[in-house]
Amino acid sequence: MPCEKPLLSIIVPVYKVENYLQKCIDSILAQTFTDFELILVEDGSPDGCPALCDAAAAKDARIRVLHQKNGGLSAARNAGLDVARGEWIGFVDSDDYIAPEMYETLYKAVQSTGADLALCDYAAVDEAGTPCLPPYTGLAQRIFTGRELLKKATNTMAQPAWNKLYRRAVFAQLCYPEGKLNEDLFLIPKICLQIQKAVVVPKALYYYVQRGGSIMSGNKTLRHFDAAEAAQRYWECLVENAAYDALANAAKFTMGSVSRVYRQLPPALRKAPRSREMLRMQFEVVSRTRRYCTVPGGLWLQSWLLWRCPQTYSRLRGFKG
Repeated sequence: MPCEKPLLSIIVPVYKVENYLQKCIDSILAQTFTDFELILVEDGSPDGCPALCDAAAAKDARIRVLHQKNGGLSAARNAGLDVARGEWIGFVDSDDYIAPEMYETLYKAVQSTGADLALCDYAAVDEAGTPCLPPYTGLAQRIFTGRELLKKATNTMAQPAWNKLYRRAVFAQLCYPEGKLNEDLFLIPKICLQIQKAVVVPKALYYYVQRGGSIMSGNKTLRHFDAAEAAQRYWECLVENAAYDALANAAKFTMGSVSRVYRQLPPALRKAPRSREMLRMQFEVVSRTRRYCTVPGGLWLQSWLLWRCPQTYSRLRGFKG
């Protein structure tokens, strides 16, 4: 029988991943750290996922299944958090998989340091498991205060929800923003402000599968400006917490988030009100940053050009239109 209060709750949102789910579940059940519950949040998936979840739960008492109407990734994670019993929380996306020692390694790291959060490197792989890119790294420092990690929140290792182990209390007053893409970036600044200490494990223990049908790999729509909105909120969080030495990087990140989506939009959507608002917003962020710190002149010029002459900016970047 499973423990009434397992040490760790692993939350897996499940939606339209019939071909990937079993590998994900198997990698979790193969963990060398065994004191966990696996919460499969079946988010109204129209394929064979509901049956796969129920079959897995019938075979292993550590697995709990929540079936709910489709509400999106954030709603599924929040539902998992609502029922989680563990002192520690982990998230795994249902089309990804993890190394057998991932949670044991992260747990030992928090236990030895007294940290509230542990994070590891991750590897982007294709559907066959072949590496697409070198492992995501970049946080050479091993121990961070919450405020120090806040300043690093644009780092590709710091952003995702799923390469981490969290003390449950971190989520006491937090939840993922429902109806948004890039939900991880919306929440990570708030998480940083909730923790005293974070520890980095410089080893790729999570396998991030790059697949054609995933949410973030399809054609860009106006919804993808959620990434820029999250970047803007991150910039505002830095201002509110007087973290001025990280503002220039955050402004550059915000501009880049707007630029990246805009240049991949169909021409008709580039003229939409939200597109125009995002172009204006990124320039305002870059301009306001100059009140607090030095901004490279080239960044300000690029930002102005993106706002006022976006087609010219795009052509200069080597893209048509």
